Amino acid sequence: HTHQQQNPPQEKTVVSIAVDPESPESFRKRPKRRRWVNEKYTRWVKTQPCACCGKPADDPHHLIGHGQGGMGTKSHDIFTLPLCREHHNELHADPLAFEEKHGSQVDLIFRFLDHAFATGVLG
Repeated sequence: HTHQQQNPPQEKTVVSIAVDPESPESFRKRPKRRRWVNEKYTRWVKTQPCACCGKPADDPHHLIGHGQGGMGTKSHDIFTLPLCREHHNELHADPLAFEEKHGSQVDLIFRFLDHAFATGVLG
């Protein structure tokens, strides 16, 4: 008789995004901006290959410019991109030159978000 070894189930990283169509902030004339933070998602982003070269990423890069963040504040964690150290440094050194070479951060993040939803990481 053959004995089949049972593999333990793989932990699946799924991040749910809550939707509150009646958020109290949404009814205010000048709503206070709240940053969406999700450590589980940014940990997963770090495990993905660099969006520019495919090498291992070391940090989730938060979108800079494009009306996001501000002095001393990061954009929402959902607007992150896996980048290797080389490309992360290149982007921070000169965002415009980076975008001319590799494409807009917004386009790169859009494609990455599509990947995250399509693979069931976001849901």
